[in-house]
Amino acid sequence: MRRAFLILTLLLPAAVLCDTPAPDQWYLNGGNYRGEHFSPLAEINDCNVAGLGLDWSIDLPAPNGIAATPIVTDGVIYLSGPFSIVWAIDASEGRILWTFDPKVVLTEANDWTGRVNRGVAVWGDRVLVTVSDCRLIGLDRASGRAAWSQRTCDPELGYSISDAPHVGGGKVFVGNAGSEQRKRNRGYVSAYDATTGEFLWRFYTVPSHRPEENTTAAMKMAYESWSGDALEKFGGGGSNWNEMTYDPETDLLYFGTGGALPYVHELRSPGGGDNLFTSSVVAVHAATGEYAWHYQTVPQDSWEYNATMNIVLADLEIDGQPRKTLLIAPKNGFFYVLDRSNGELLSAHNYVKVNWATHIDMETGRPVLDPEGMYWKAPPGTRAVVWPNMWGAHGAQPMAYHPGERLVYIPAVNVPNVVTWHGDGKFDDTLEMFDEVDGQPHVPGMLIAWDPVAQRARWSVEHEVALNGGVLATAGNLVFQGDANGLFSAYHARTGERLWSAATASAISAAPVSYRYAGRQRVLVPIGAGSGIQFAYPTFTAGRKTTGKTRLMSFSLQGRAPMPDTTPVARKLPELPPLEAPGETVARGLGLYDAHCDSCHGKATVARFGGTVPDLRYASRETHLQWNGIVIGGALSSRGMPAYELTTEDSEAIRTYVLSRAHQLRDDSQD
Repeated sequence: MRRAFLILTLLLPAAVLCDTPAPDQWYLNGGNYRGEHFSPLAEINDCNVAGLGLDWSIDLPAPNGIAATPIVTDGVIYLSGPFSIVWAIDASEGRILWTFDPKVVLTEANDWTGRVNRGVAVWGDRVLVTVSDCRLIGLDRASGRAAWSQRTCDPELGYSISDAPHVGGGKVFVGNAGSEQRKRNRGYVSAYDATTGEFLWRFYTVPSHRPEENTTAAMKMAYESWSGDALEKFGGGGSNWNEMTYDPETDLLYFGTGGALPYVHELRSPGGGDNLFTSSVVAVHAATGEYAWHYQTVPQDSWEYNATMNIVLADLEIDGQPRKTLLIAPKNGFFYVLDRSNGELLSAHNYVKVNWATHIDMETGRPVLDPEGMYWKAPPGTRAVVWPNMWGAHGAQPMAYHPGERLVYIPAVNVPNVVTWHGDGKFDDTLEMFDEVDGQPHVPGMLIAWDPVAQRARWSVEHEVALNGGVLATAGNLVFQGDANGLFSAYHARTGERLWSAATASAISAAPVSYRYAGRQRVLVPIGAGSGIQFAYPTFTAGRKTTGKTRLMSFSLQGRAPMPDTTPVARKLPELPPLEAPGETVARGLGLYDAHCDSCHGKATVARFGGTVPDLRYASRETHLQWNGIVIGGALSSRGMPAYELTTEDSEAIRTYVLSRAHQLRDDSQD
């Protein structure tokens, strides 16, 4: 029997929509209620896209880039940036109408999620925005003033929010992040009245460690799937930190969930069990929050292979029969087609290289694990190459679906992790960008046109950098995507031929949108790498020459504005203090840096250019003199740099390592 679970079969009547997306607007994060990231407009098409020009460009005060998909309605663009700042922008000329700043409070829980925000939602006269310090705020669309605010989670328990809110049926739905915080939190999704902010319901994605608190059938079922003390010690995790899709036909809300701690399942649940509902696709009744069904993509997940990627609803013919399907390409590298009415697995196939599983068993719906990817089975000190990497073969950048072509366009990442297992649940993992694999040239990033019925690639575009932008498909036979080298391109939806491109000088993470305003179809794209991984691995998300500003750019066939300057910005090292510490101090500093600093300041001290987190190799002499006051004393805590409980000797060791990297950079530039 295929793996599908259904304990509530009575579907509630479809919701009455108070706002229906019009084809000339981009009213929802996914473009429509099917989450397709597809525009039905065809004025710009494969025959004339070569004539696309710039309408206008506006610089945005967002040095950490933009991850959000813009919302466009009634001639106004609503866009959010880092620290949950929201702008309302005139769609005709790019003029800012109002700005809202929620004054986010940065803590250990949101010190980097606060620098990433994936968008707003609009419902009626409200603009809805999430804030990383656990607030959901309803703004007045006309003025940008806050009409109401709700605290949706507790930062003291390690929770934060980075995703956009999602709307449907008069409600706004919001998840949270924080599964990795080790603060005993358990993921959940909440619903509020979109107009008034009134709390309506909450669905927990994992059970409570207290059996008496698991009163619903879903939580009782989930509780039986755990063993050991992980629920009590870590909270279970399973956060929904990314997109959801609401279906007005059935009034179901679909979302994916993250993994749990510890990462290794045998340590997390030593007595066995699948740890529901982690790494799963879940459907709940939007009116009540009651469980409908779930499908677990990675039972007993030991790789943190989240299933929180965007979900598309598509009507396909499977085995000669019309099926209402749900499409998802989660982190684990497999593309899934599910029946969206009950969660039945219809097909699954890998879209990138994988070695954690050989295939998905269609009888059980479970992956067949590959010993090659089971790093925790190796002797201590063993290095294992795991495909795909634990950040994901597909991240927060949304895929798109073209209903005419019946193709899904996936912004895929095809790189591994190198995992060194130390035993006792401890391991190091590093992203690797291999130049070749098995003697063949290796392509780290791709745009893949995937046939969900045949479960194979129709075509693909190769990218030099791994993580690139989200995708837009249009009825004009076009697919738009920005890449990490700053090129914004239009491809033929059927063949993948590049038909047009514009150099922007800034890496692109966000998905473009298309709408019609003032008699012309426009394509709108935020410019500037805005993904969360940019802090730990900036070279994973941006090419070396992408030193341009964060911008919002509008293109149309009538556009004649000049493109902004794309000349790379040259960087110059300051005068460096002498490096006098012995090699063993530098080596100890490297270990301490990796333990405390690299998730924000970047692996090997290489940080994102121009962001709010500095590249420490370029630290001035004054910064080196004030180092201990910053690192231990918290002198810059108001700017998001927390104080660390380190000894002076440890702090100095870190500084010495950073300084050694600066000297190395200087010496390399002089060769």
